[in-house]
Amino acid sequence: MWAAVAILIAWQLVITLFRPHVSLLPPPQLAAREFWTLFASGELFVHAGTSLARVLSAWCITGAVAIPLGLAMGWSRRFEKIVDPFVELFRPISPLAWIPLAILWFGIGEAGKVFVVCVATLFPTLLSTIAGVKRIDPVLIHAGQVLGCTDRGSLFLKVIFPAALPSIVVGLRISFGTGWAAIIAAELVAARSGLGYLIANGMEILRADKVLVGMAMIGVLGVCFDAFFRYLSRRFAWGTT
Repeated sequence: MWAAVAILIAWQLVITLFRPHVSLLPPPQLAAREFWTLFASGELFVHAGTSLARVLSAWCITGAVAIPLGLAMGWSRRFEKIVDPFVELFRPISPLAWIPLAILWFGIGEAGKVFVVCVATLFPTLLSTIAGVKRIDPVLIHAGQVLGCTDRGSLFLKVIFPAALPSIVVGLRISFGTGWAAIIAAELVAARSGLGYLIANGMEILRADKVLVGMAMIGVLGVCFDAFFRYLSRRFAWGTT
């Protein structure tokens, strides 16, 4: 709340002191008016919902792949040695570098944008899952064996996965943030809907108020989702209720 107030005060000070052209930096009231126009017409919800659907689709896909893969890599050192070179080879490549290939492979449809977000969300979830398994206290594993988890399957389901869950949730939180950033970049390049398209369209027609509305919506949604994942992190942390 205080951050928003501070931004508005600084924004108004810049307008008062430097008087930039409205096409470069509109006053807060003009941006608020554009926000209400897009809000009332429902256009803002369409763009936000489109971006969110793309991110959620890719996030669920990579979660279904990265979590089991991370659990296996953290549990089996031999399997990790086989897969880790591929992870380390592709991990440093920016998700944005995949946008040209995504357009060539999938065109400008939904598949290309979901692919870019999949690349952005895969590695944070994978690495956090691996780290969560490796940080499990051996005493906890031994206690599980003593209390009846004699086979690897029951030990994995009743001890390993629950113990690694806090780290998995942290990885999902980070990956959602990187995916949110990646989808905006992908929509800036090739899209006909979404918050990234809203920003790009505002830039093309010299409407800085529209650009600012899109940026504000990205920030607000990002804060809301981050707060949700913070809640999940506290909910699944050991020793909390």
